[in-house]
Parts: sequence; structure tokens; C-alpha cells
Amino acid sequence: MSKYDPSTQLETSRAMMYEEGLSSMDWNEDESSTLLASKKEYDCVICNQTTPSTEDKPMGLVVLVQSTSILGHKRRGSEHMELPTSDEERLSLRRDNTLGSEYERRMEDYSRYFDHASWLVSINLGWDPGVHLQTCGHHLHLDCLKSYLLSLRSQQRQQSIAVDRGEYWCPLCRQLANSVLPLSPQLGESAAMVRSRPASLPSMVSELTNFLKENPPNTVQSSLSEAMVKAMEDMTNSVQHKYKNKPWATTHQSQSLFQFVSSIARSNLEVELVQRGGSLCTCPGVGLDLPPSLIPKRSCIVPLLHVLAMHGRLLACWTAWRSWQDVSGVCEPGGPPTSLTPLEKEVPILLRDPSALLTQFILLLPLHLDQTYFSSVVKVLYNLLYFQVLVQLSCHMAESERSHWRNKVAGVDSLEAAMAMIVHHLEQSQLYQLYMEEDEASNSLPSTKGKDLDIQVQRLCLPFLRIASLLRHHLYDQPLPEVTTPQSEFVRLVYYLELVTEGMDWKRFNAAVALNWASDGSTLVASWCEQYAVFAYNSQVAARNFLVDQHITWHQPRLLRLPQDYDKIFQYYHRRQCSQCHSVPRESSICLLCGTLVCLKENCCKQHNMCEAVQHSLDCGGGTSMYLVVTSSYIIVIRGKRACLWGSVYLDSFGEEDRELKRGKPLYLSTGRYQLLEQQWLAHRFDHTNKKWVWHRDAL
Repeated sequence: MSKYDPSTQLETSRAMMYEEGLSSMDWNEDESSTLLASKKEYDCVICNQTTPSTEDKPMGLVVLVQSTSILGHKRRGSEHMELPTSDEERLSLRRDNTLGSEYERRMEDYSRYFDHASWLVSINLGWDPGVHLQTCGHHLHLDCLKSYLLSLRSQQRQQSIAVDRGEYWCPLCRQLANSVLPLSPQLGESAAMVRSRPASLPSMVSELTNFLKENPPNTVQSSLSEAMVKAMEDMTNSVQHKYKNKPWATTHQSQSLFQFVSSIARSNLEVELVQRGGSLCTCPGVGLDLPPSLIPKRSCIVPLLHVLAMHGRLLACWTAWRSWQDVSGVCEPGGPPTSLTPLEKEVPILLRDPSALLTQFILLLPLHLDQTYFSSVVKVLYNLLYFQVLVQLSCHMAESERSHWRNKVAGVDSLEAAMAMIVHHLEQSQLYQLYMEEDEASNSLPSTKGKDLDIQVQRLCLPFLRIASLLRHHLYDQPLPEVTTPQSEFVRLVYYLELVTEGMDWKRFNAAVALNWASDGSTLVASWCEQYAVFAYNSQVAARNFLVDQHITWHQPRLLRLPQDYDKIFQYYHRRQCSQCHSVPRESSICLLCGTLVCLKENCCKQHNMCEAVQHSLDCGGGTSMYLVVTSSYIIVIRGKRACLWGSVYLDSFGEEDRELKRGKPLYLSTGRYQLLEQQWLAHRFDHTNKKWVWHRDAL
């Protein structure tokens, strides 16, 4: 098939819009806004009444809030890290090539070179740990929940849940929960603000600027707003131990809290992407190929966004619309041209994370905007992302390659013209002078790199497109596109996001056709480069280092690969000393996330009245860790304040466990059991699949 025709997908979108009353016939001719009201009703699982959610009597969605570190354990390399069973293997085990480590370094570098008020709203945190929410999908009145919690507290028998910390069983499905997401009355409306449709992208960008200015926070006190504050407190308390001691958390509290709020939205989208196998491909064999039962059946993204948006607007004490103008290049009608005059210590546009900006703008804009405006936001940020990737790739080129692109005509309409513009503007800042001798050693042929370069651009743009697609899927309830091969993922997503709307030959398709400019693209890109050149002039080495690894292809988080024969583990670890106390533990236990040996249930390595295994679960796993106990072959799972014996992943030749290694039979890795353990970790299902939990009381 030589041509991709998006007509089928566009017709489906139009049909959905007609069904919701959002076709062009429904748009008002005047400038006044109108909301199509169709209140949604919910069934309370406690009182069995069906009512809408209101400001005075809100409904809530049952959720479980927990910290997560699976995003922080993404790695640069695609190779599966193995548990060391020799000193040579232990020396080669890298623990610093994870996404969590990279962002820790990046935040330190940003805080060193840029003002806190600027860099805190330029990137996301929450990778290690972050906040994750999941739901069983059941609703209840918040007043009914209060009565239900009081009845749980009054029960005399031993509780397996911490009711005093807000834990409860869902009254209908008995699934563990510890919070509730209040449902905004806006969720019952038609998910679109009806306005006169702007005629062009510049007009829509100007409208979005006005939305950012005119979307004030809701300061009216009500039962709904109080419930949203309580939900935000639950999310904050789940990871408070990690961020409360950061130096910028007190000096720039508003920006720091806003970064935390927007990062919750980002991390939940990223976790969903991990649970989908790392991509939006629907074909088997891609990513981890998780079974459908481990992909969340019910989502709480939209109610979560409403809670986060309320707090984000209260915390946004800076002019977010100016950032929007800097990225889009469109100034107010009749106002002065957009200026990118570099401010001292301000993060340059080319270093701002487009995915972080996307979540920030979505939270600060009305969540019930029409999807045309959402597409406009994605278009503007894709332009920034595209040129960030080109700048990064230009830093990896040899001088001979750059000279090839330098001879092209500069512009923004094609890969060749865009790369020529990048090289022309940045070479004046002497950014390429570093490591020139190393670059000259390259034997690459620039004349053959055009198609290969576009493939790299598409690969590095995909993470942003996936997050934007998931946002569109949840906000507008539109089914994700069917992606049958990894090679077609990029093209399917740019059509789904309406970055490209016309069919074209495959031979003509490239990442540049998805560019959509709301202003003069050449002038805007030149201003970005000039702004960065000022920073590079003052900090040349840092300027290059920031660009070289700005966009990285991260691979799926995995547990360490275990040897097939258990005897290898036993022989190497059962007499191995702990790195903290330098003694041989009675119950040596190995973290399956990083390979660290800890003293289980020992006082020798206790810190702040907390034993080593519990402390390590907070530092490495965000409160969730899996340990292989060497002397028994059993897996111990620590989840927050609880722990459980998961079972063994090593079985004898008859498929049976050898508890405490009493029978002395050779044990072999059960691939199915180990894969199940990994999938329960990725899907945050430990609380629901394991029933025999005990309170560890920080004594493990």
C-alpha cells in the first residue's frame, strides 16, 4: 500500500462529534461561550441511589493512591540486566543508567545554572518515586463514605487495613482503597466549550492565550473543593518522605508544588504507557506484550486531571501565557512582537521539556475545551520538540556532516532546510567547537544520512506523541488508533493527533510534514537558537552537555534476570558480607530491582529505627520492593507498611517449592512465576493479588 488515507479515522472523529452535538452546525456565531449541559449521574455503591455530583453533595471515585518507582527503573540500554553471581559481574552492574538517576543529575544541573523559579516549571519530577492512582471503577457519595469509615473504625476485631490512615475496602468489590477522587460536575457536561470556531491556527493560539489569562482558580469554598484538597493531601503524603527535604521545596514553594502537581499527571500517563508495553502498538511481540488482564480496565485519569487542575491554577503564580507565547511565537493582537530576550538564569526554550509543558498547559486551560484547541497545543509543542531533536542530533555529528547540511538552504519546511538553519545559527555560538577532534574521527557519509536522520527524529519524537495521544484518548473518549507495526506507530499517531490531516505517498512522508506554524517559523526558530547561544556563550560545556542527552530512548523497566540454576545464587551470596555493616547476614536478601544485598530483620543496619530492607524499599522502590531470601529461596514483597511471603520462583524438577531448602533438591528458575512477579510489580497489583499481608512495623 503506497498511500496512507486518514479519511476513515477522520470520518470516525466527525461521527463522534455529531453524536455529542459538537459539529460545526452547533457552534455559535457570537463570541459568547455556551456550555452544553447534560448532567451525568452515578450509582452510589453504599446507599444505591443514582444522583449527579454537585458542589454541595459530591460523588467520588474509589481509588488506591500509592508511590511508584517503576518509571525510575527504565534503563538506557535494551539489554536485560542480570543478577551478578561473580565479582566480575558485580563490577559491571550499572545502577546509574536509569531514568531516575538521569533526572536526579538533570535537576542538580538545572538548579546550578538556572533560577529555581524557571527550571521548576521546565521539567517534570516524580520518576523515583512518583504518585500512581488506580481505581476499581465504583462510585459513592462522600457523605456515605464518611459513615462507612466510621463503621469500620468502630469494629472491634483485628483490622487488616489501616482505617486511621484512610484505608477501606470498596463496599462492592472489596478491593483495597485509601482515597477518593471527587467528581467535578463538569465531568457530566459534553466535554467541550462551544465557541465560534477560529478560522486559523494563529487565531486558535491567540484564543488559547486568552484562556490562560481568563481561567482563574476556583476559590469558592464547598464540599467539593474541600474533598479535592483532601485528595491532594493523600497524594502528597504518599511520597512526602522523598521531596520534603529538597532545598527548592521551601524557597520556591509555589513553583515546586506546581511541578509536583503536573508531574502526577505525567507519571500516571507514563505508567499507563509502561503497562501497555512501552508503546501504543497493538500487535503481539511488541514491548513486554502484557496480557490484557494486567492493563487497567478502568481509568481515573480524567477525574484526576480535574483535581490537579484545581490546585494547579491556585499555584500558578507566574504568567504561564507568556511561556505559551514564547513557544508559539504568536503575540497579542495589537501588542508588541513576542520577544525572547534572554533573562539571566532563565531556562532557554530549547531546554524545556515539551511533555512537561503539555501537562502544564492542559491543567491551566479549561479541561472542557474542544479538541480542536487541544490539537493546537500539540501542534505548537511538536514544533519545539522537532527542533530540539535536530539540535541534539547536530551535536552528535562530525564536522564533515555539519558542513554537508550547512550548504543547504535554511528554512523550516523540510529536514534539510531545518538542519541547515540549526547548524547555521548554533555554529555562531561556538557550540560545536568542543570535542572537534573527536568529531573529525567519524567516517560517516553525510550524503547518505538524510533518511536515516529522519528515522532517528521520529524515534525521539515518539515518547511525546504517545503521551499526547493518551491525553486525547482520555479527555475526549476517542479510541486510540490501531497500530499494527512499530514502523507505523509514528505516522498513525501524527494523524490521530491531527498534526497531518491529508493523505500522502509513503515516499514523501517524513517527520517534517507534521510541522504546523502559527507564526513565521524561521523567525521563531532563529529566536530560540539565539536565546540558547547566549547561554552557550556563558556556559559552553554545560550548554553542550544539556543538549547531547536531552531526549533519550528509555527501555521498559524490568526485574533483574536470574540464573537458571539456584545453586549459583546460593554459592555466591550465602556467605557474602553486607556492604553496610560488613558482616554476613543470617538471612541474606537480594533486591530484585538493583541487586543490593540487605540484612533482613537485623538491627545492625537500622537507621532512624527502621531496618535496612524497609529503608531500601523506600530508597530504591518508592515503598515497593521484592527480595529474594538466599537461605530459603522465597520472595518477600514489601508494599508500604505491609509485607508478605510471595512464594518461590525456583522449583525442583517436579515443579515443587523447597521451603527453607530442607530437601536439598536442585532448584531451577520458573520463568512463568518470575514473569508473573514482574507483571504484578509493573501493574501495581500486589495489593489486590496477595491476601496474606502482615504489618512489618519497620522491622524487616
